[in-house]
Amino acid sequence: MTDSLIQAFWERGAAEGWSDVDQAVAAAADVVGKPVVVREEAFLAAEPVCGFVATLEHAHLIMISPTASPTFRAFVIGHELGHVLHRHQEHAPQAAYIRDVIPDLPEYKVERALARGLFDNEFERQAELFADQLATLIRGHRTRPSAFRGVFG
Repeated sequence: MTDSLIQAFWERGAAEGWSDVDQAVAAAADVVGKPVVVREEAFLAAEPVCGFVATLEHAHLIMISPTASPTFRAFVIGHELGHVLHRHQEHAPQAAYIRDVIPDLPEYKVERALARGLFDNEFERQAELFADQLATLIRGHRTRPSAFRGVFG
């Protein structure tokens, strides 16, 4: 099932020619059949994470640390979309992982939170590769050079 979700997502991105991450967020919501809501949360500025996903009954809530960089924002959202589309929230070990990464994060139906830079588990590697692939797709459909290329090559 997960592979078909991811395949549908990439096929849609290629067909629609996404040029920004918000188009990818809307498509992800359609593909998984549940709204995907992105919110900047000031409390994350003081936490050791750039973003995380709270999987609620009726939505996936992506919370990200405030940033002035649209490129960084897009990459963090892409990373979190990777978790959503790979359905990492369905894996029991992730529920414990959030308590290890952010022990004082409120426990309001958050099934997992994923810290950038902690790539010692397969979920993080998958999400990071997903974000890389999404950045490549978006960059390929822009009519002007991306700042991403100037920073990351």
